Amino acid sequence: MRSQSPLSRRGVLLVVILSPALLGTEWKCAAVSNPTVASARIDLIEPTTPRVGDMVQVTGRGEGTPPLQLAWDFGDNTFAAGMQAAHVYLAAGTYTITFTVRDAHGNINSDSSQVVVSARQSSSLLDVVQLSNGTAGELVVLTALPSQDSDNELSFLWTFSDGQTAIGPLVAATFPTAGMYGAYVNATDPSGAVSVGQIVFHIAEPAEEGLPEP
Repeated sequence: MRSQSPLSRRGVLLVVILSPALLGTEWKCAAVSNPTVASARIDLIEPTTPRVGDMVQVTGRGEGTPPLQLAWDFGDNTFAAGMQAAHVYLAAGTYTITFTVRDAHGNINSDSSQVVVSARQSSSLLDVVQLSNGTAGELVVLTALPSQDSDNELSFLWTFSDGQTAIGPLVAATFPTAGMYGAYVNATDPSGAVSVGQIVFHIAEPAEEGLPEP
């Protein structure tokens, strides 16, 4: 009978002892590499029954592997980013607000809620005119004109779809990014009568600077 050397027997025994440990190490690595699923929840929509022109404030909560990307879709082709945002609806109707969370592993989750925006009663309409072209980062000038001549002094309040506000018949606002925006204005006279107006306008990307001549 041919016998194996002591060294050969130790080599075989060593493999048998280490194999379970190696398998256990591989299993632990697989468990660690499994990412956490992202989660999203809308915590606050205020006011819950807004009217046209009201500023709607929203707050959300997101969890997942940081950094997180937090995005809002207000259901009227306007968007915002961050845990909190504000928006003004320019038309009555039912809108779906969606809050989306994306984490560092690419996991995505979202939460949605509907909001019913009611029309605002008014005595008359205002003509809203855009006096300058809209470009990201530059002032956009708007004015509101009563559709009927009035000797009463009017108080003007503007709200923009991104949450900005302004007062007076002639206002200017700056928008940092290109896209579609809206403005809503109401004018109140000393008797309390209200006139309203609105406008939707486009903000373009800034023109690219030309390359220097050689």
